[in-house]
Amino acid sequence: MAKLVPGIDTTVKSDEPLLDVLASVGTPLKPGKHVFQLQVSDDSGNMSDGASLTVIVQDLERPTAVIDLIGPAGQRISDPVVRVPFGKSFQLTGDRSSDIGGVVKVWSWTLVQG
Repeated sequence: MAKLVPGIDTTVKSDEPLLDVLASVGTPLKPGKHVFQLQVSDDSGNMSDGASLTVIVQDLERPTAVIDLIGPAGQRISDPVVRVPFGKSFQLTGDRSSDIGGVVKVWSWTLVQG
């Protein structure tokens, strides 16, 4: 089985389909969203498009912030990069933010780069 150690490995190739993400106190994935991508190639050398999965790491003491975009039809878009039409309003939600053992009480929004 392939193994990925956070902070040490960024890309792992394997001849098996399973990946162990060996997060630990010494090599943690920080709280928040992490996007994993997979590409596969066949015996002829053809490469697939990438498939992605977002993993949210929750801290047992601190809250975890999660942002999603609400699309025009009301659908939730949780991709790490989203596109919106120029000059059009859009809506963000942090309703999937959480705190294990507590309750999120304040959402502080900042436009960091504009």
